[in-house]
Amino acid sequence: MATSLRFCRRWVPFLAVLITSYASAAADSPQTMAGHAGLMYVGTLDHKILVIDQDKEEVVGEIPLTGIARTTALSADQTQLYVINTKMTIEIVDLAARKVVGTIDLTESGSRPRITATSRNWLAGGANGRFSGLAVDPTGHYLYTTLRVVTKDIDQYRLDPPKFVAIDVQNKTIAKSFDFPTGFDLGFGFNASYKVSPDGKSLYVFDEDVLVFDLDKFTLVDRIPLSKPPYPGASPYRLTVTDDPYDDQTTVTSVYTSVDSVVHKGTLGLASLNLLTKEVKYNAIGPALPMLGFLVSPDRKRGYSVMFTGAGANRPVEWWVWDIETHRVIKKEPFEGRPTFRFAVSSDGKKLYLYGAGSSLEIFDAETLKSRKLIFLNKDVTTNLVTPIRAGGD
Repeated sequence: MATSLRFCRRWVPFLAVLITSYASAAADSPQTMAGHAGLMYVGTLDHKILVIDQDKEEVVGEIPLTGIARTTALSADQTQLYVINTKMTIEIVDLAARKVVGTIDLTESGSRPRITATSRNWLAGGANGRFSGLAVDPTGHYLYTTLRVVTKDIDQYRLDPPKFVAIDVQNKTIAKSFDFPTGFDLGFGFNASYKVSPDGKSLYVFDEDVLVFDLDKFTLVDRIPLSKPPYPGASPYRLTVTDDPYDDQTTVTSVYTSVDSVVHKGTLGLASLNLLTKEVKYNAIGPALPMLGFLVSPDRKRGYSVMFTGAGANRPVEWWVWDIETHRVIKKEPFEGRPTFRFAVSSDGKKLYLYGAGSSLEIFDAETLKSRKLIFLNKDVTTNLVTPIRAGGD
């Protein structure tokens, strides 16, 4: 994935696609933690988190919020949902009790904090910012993010320099605040995403290279160069993490394209980074084609992407199913496109969900790739769809 901002207008040699790891789950993976009875959660414009039963395929509950949910992050043990609303406060939702059990208000008199949207919304196929610059501590103590404060003075508004903060979710305060080091005057950048190491001691920042920071002192301790794939004449690429309940804590895998310097032919591939050994593996798949997102099934055997041709609401779009082990496309199926949308995979891997285009949620069979049901949610969707691990990990 490259730093060029022209991707939103046309296909270019650099691709940033948010995907998940296909490695086997580690012993301390979320699969050993709290399970859910096939429920999933999404925020809506009317100050709510909707609870949707994946088996019944209907809304079975709602969780009132004080603000409009902007984005969500699942806690490491999958018992809570951290909701950032449009007022830039963080609401902590207990998923079992289906209620807000705490609110983190970071505002002070005359000021208003803004959690920086540090990554483009490639998963939704557009250039709009999303709050992916939010990292959840695996130990359950902190949320890490970039915070900028707007202060209203007598005759002007003042935008303070960005700070990297550790938010204590138990005491509901900022436990630590750090200035960004030299070279990061504006934070980590518009395209960066974060991942905390399994022991909670290091922060991996995925940008042009992978930067490793010590979270105790917020100092740069290592840099993993990823600007070039390991073959001659290739253009730069980038790994990007995303929130996935089934993600292996030690591995990050990314889809990307690279273009050779001779005939300028685009190639699509999979690159994976082991956070423990820092080893990077590259596997070419085939010719590069325009893609809107890439997600992996819970068993890590199948990958799903949406491919498109042209532009506009009526552009041809189709599902592609990938065999992760062999890196081959094994099935394609066209479907009716939308001006904008996201998609998600069910917690049992049997269904695909298309959402984000208004107030509807369309359900597709993951095997046949055919639409099976359209659910009307009555209010526009405002967040990502969260599908936690089922009870028992099935």
